[in-house]
Formats: sequence, C-alpha cells, structure tokens
Amino acid sequence: MTGPASALPERRPARDVPRRAVLAALLLGGGSLAACTALPTSGGVAESDVLGAGDEQLVQTAAGPADGATPDEIVTGFLRACAAGLFDDFATARAFLTDAASASWQPTAAVGVYEGSTTPVVALVEHEVTVTVDLIGVVDPVGVFTGAADPDHSCRYALTTNASGQWRIAELPDGMLLSDGDLMAGFGSAPLFFLTPDHTRLVPELRWLPRHELSRRLVEALLEGPSTWMAAGVSTAMPAGVTIGDDGVVVEGGIASVDLIGLGGPGGLDEAQARLLVAQIRATLLGASDLTQVRDVAVRADGDELGAPAALPAVDTPPGQVVGMWAGAVVQGTSSTRTTLVAAQTMGADVASHPTLAQDGTVYALTRSSLLRVSPGQGAADVIMSVGEADSRADSDTEAEPGAAPDPDGAGEADGAEAATQGLLPPIVDRHQWVWTGAEGRIIAVDGRGRRASIDAPWLSSRTVVAFDLAAESARIVVRHRGSGERGDDRVSVAVIVRNDGTPTGLGDPLELPAAAAARTDAVVWYDPLSVAVLPASEDGQVASGVLRVPVGGPLTAAITSPAAVAVTADRATGAVQLTDAEGRIWQHTGAAWRVSATGITDIAYPLP
Repeated sequence: MTGPASALPERRPARDVPRRAVLAALLLGGGSLAACTALPTSGGVAESDVLGAGDEQLVQTAAGPADGATPDEIVTGFLRACAAGLFDDFATARAFLTDAASASWQPTAAVGVYEGSTTPVVALVEHEVTVTVDLIGVVDPVGVFTGAADPDHSCRYALTTNASGQWRIAELPDGMLLSDGDLMAGFGSAPLFFLTPDHTRLVPELRWLPRHELSRRLVEALLEGPSTWMAAGVSTAMPAGVTIGDDGVVVEGGIASVDLIGLGGPGGLDEAQARLLVAQIRATLLGASDLTQVRDVAVRADGDELGAPAALPAVDTPPGQVVGMWAGAVVQGTSSTRTTLVAAQTMGADVASHPTLAQDGTVYALTRSSLLRVSPGQGAADVIMSVGEADSRADSDTEAEPGAAPDPDGAGEADGAEAATQGLLPPIVDRHQWVWTGAEGRIIAVDGRGRRASIDAPWLSSRTVVAFDLAAESARIVVRHRGSGERGDDRVSVAVIVRNDGTPTGLGDPLELPAAAAARTDAVVWYDPLSVAVLPASEDGQVASGVLRVPVGGPLTAAITSPAAVAVTADRATGAVQLTDAEGRIWQHTGAAWRVSATGITDIAYPLP
C-alpha cells in the first residue's frame, strides 16, 4: 500500500520523460488475506446495455435479496452482487447485509483472486455459511497484485434475521474474492509510470483498478505515488497534496483533459518538474489507451495549461542485437553480417564465456572464476575481479569447443550449491556502468575497476542466488533464489535497486512471482518492461516446448509457442526472444514463424539499452 507522502522518495526537480504508449498486449490481456467474499462461477450477474459515464463498456448488474431466501441463498446472492459492485458502488451487495455490517464492510480492502476453472464450495451449518475457494493471489487497495497460492481458502459469514424476518449477513470479512475471469471483467490492468531517481527514465508499475472511470482512477493512483515494493527505488514529479479537480478526468474525442488542483497554477512548479509531471500522466493514460481510448492528453494546473511533456527514452526502446561468443571471439548479431567486438586473441588463452556490452562499448566476459574487461581499442583483456580459488583443472577437462551445444538439461547452467562453487554468474552492465554478477550464491556489483558495491538485501541473506536479470531501465531486478539447494525450494522475486547517485546500495522489498518458480532451467529473464520469461518445466521426462511469460504484478501468465529450447534470452523491451536448442542452434521469431538464425554462437544475451 502506498505510504504517506513523507515516506516516498524525495520529489526533486527533474529533466525529461517519454510519451509512447507501451505493451498493449499485456493491457488487453504475500502475506495474509483479509478478502474472503467470493463469486460463484454461475448465476445471476448480467450485463446491461447502459454505458457508464465516460466508460465504453457494458455495466454489470445483479439482483438484490429475494424475500424468504435461505442463509446460503443470501450469501450466494451477495457473492454475485460483489462483482457488479464496481459499477453500483456496492449498493446491491450492501442490501444483503445488516445496517451495522454494511457500515463497517470495506469491499476493496483486498480482492482475492481464485482460479475460475474451480467452483467455490458453499457450506451451511445452522446460521453460518462457509465459502472455500482455490486462491491464486490478492489485489491490494492500491491495485498491486501479489501471487498467494492457497488451495483451501475459507471465509465465514454469520447471518441473522431482520425486523421483517429476512436473513441478512451480520458478520463478514472485509474485501471480496473474484475469479480471474471476473477480475478481468471488472478491473483493467495498466502501468503507472514513475521515474528513476535521476529522472532520466520511466519505470512502469502494473496496477489493477476498477474499469469504471478508469482514466480518473489511474491519475489518482499516480498522484498517490509508487506502492511499497517500488517506493525505495523510484521517484515521482508529483508534489504532495495535489489532487484532481471536481471534473475528474474528462475524455472527449480521444483527448483526456486532466485538471489538477493544489499546484498553484503553472508558476507553482519549475518548468522541468512541470514537464516531468505532464509526461508521467501522459505516459500513464496512453499506456492504457486500449482500455480508455485515450489518444492524447492535456494537463492543467488550477485551470491553466501546464505545457508540453518532457521526453525520455521510451521503456520499449529496442537495445540492439545480441552479443555472444563465436570461435573464441565476442560478436554482436547472429546473422552472417555479425560484427566482431573483441577478437579471440584479445580475450586470451582461456576460453571466455557470457559476454556483455556496456553503453560505452566496453566488453565484459567470464573466464573460469574471473571477470574480464576489454575497453574499445584495447589489445588485451584485463582481469578486474576473481572469486574463489583458481580452477587448476586441465583445459581439456573444462573447455568446450567453440559452437558446442549447451547442456540440454540446464543450458550450461549449474543448479543450487553447485553453481555457487563454479565461479561467476553471467554479467550484465547497467546504464550507470556497474557490472552485475553473482558468486557463492550472492549478488555482486562492481565498477569498471572491479571495486565492489555493498548491496543490502536482507530477504536474500539466507537464500542462494542462482540466476538474475536487470530490467531495461536498470531500476529493477528479477532474482531466482533457493534456500536449501533443492529446486523445489525455488522462488522468483522482483525488487527495485536502491542507489546513491547511481551506485547500487541495496534491493527493495521483493514482489514474489510464484508462477515463474517452477521452470526447467535456472534462467529467468525480463521479457518486456512488465513481465519476465522462463522455460516451462519438463513433463514426463520430455523437454517442454514454449516460453512462459509471467507478468510482474498480475495473474495472466501466457505460454508462447516456440521450439523446444535449453536457453532463452529476451530484449527486455519489446518481447523479442531468441532461443538456443539442444543442438546449439539459435532460433529467432520472425513474423508468425520461428527460424534458425545462427549456429555455432554460444552464450547469447541482449545488452541493456
């Protein structure tokens, strides 16, 4: 839940922000739970042909309590009315409650989400009704979805009769519980756009908000600031105390007019901050255009135009071609026109692997337990960091021939405790020129000279990091980690990166992605700005085909049809994916088909944009 304004990152004057809408496909597409009401999978929720004000969608309706209804019928009717409550402010649902219960019930305190293919179990014992569902996650009051598997989640309703002898619900938990299908019908998923602390990039955060008056709800949520898990690593140009005017957000002819109050007019902000504020609102509303039909945005401060938005690199800017190893050299691209970045003789006698490219053209790669650096024009690689004891085994026991196929069981990766003894994890260079890797189960970040940053991440203190990836804007990280060295204890978590003037100092609180935990390999990669990808777990001893895309903050996992693969990399921005199969062939998605784009290239990965 968003904290008070004083708990958010400092709201400093800023410079720039982008304007493109992103990820239309996704938009179409932990802890204890307070929400315990549920919606049956059949029954009397209907759609009328009356449009809600400002909404281009059908309005759901439900019947009120019938005279003489039994306690279980009252609860069942109440559960149906909850789904329609997003359109009538829960007036019908409250009709099933006593006056006291209606006054205290908070329907959106938490929205539990259950798998729609399962049927809720409604049981009546005397004057109490128990509803049991298979829970898959929770949407909190600010619209953040967190996966929370609970296959036997039960909720209790106590009933009493009113003065007319009719049964009404007297005791119930706050919140409501919807099937995943009803969540999609009543809520829209769309990103809010915040800023990196240096105000040079946008950072999206997926939220689930009621579709009714969605444009207004998105701007209100943006003004409230980032959620708890995001707050430590992002900023915002929205000053505290700013609210939407009485007209809300008016959408006419595809133009959204947003009137803010509390800014003191155009002169209330300096120009840079005003442009950033406009850009955040514009990106947020255009990012939900498939749900709101917004094509342009005008922002006013106390009735006066704030002006044009700032312009930053879009979150879906492609990063360029993949980097990989070929015949001992570091190359970029997989086609016949690939470019050699570093010649084999420059890399040295040891076999190098897992190259990565910095924005300034510097190449980093691994060799055994060392991290190498080759600056543009440099004639020999420098070792800037080594971990563990030197590997004294003969080259013939450890080296692979250039172009050799990856391990079909793990894409050349080691699992659990074994990985912690085999050197460094594949490096990634962020846009602040810090090189991220891992050793002995811990995340490591070093600068170009090999000096380590001290990264505080208490939630990883008793866990072993086995894989990670950075988001395109370098503000978020996804980590696969386990506690006992057994794959069954895997967790996949996303967190913001906390920085001090660009230097990483820690990771924020994690957002868990349980749907990504069961996978065939350790690898987890950012698919695009709002989702990660893994290779699905094998079934019946057969290597599974396809790629599993898991939203960061949503239940809508998607299986992408693809050839069977042992390694996956994605560009983190547009959803471009390249796969490596058991024979070492590189597969690339082109149009509606997959084709082999190269052979003999290993350890491919996209650089950060």
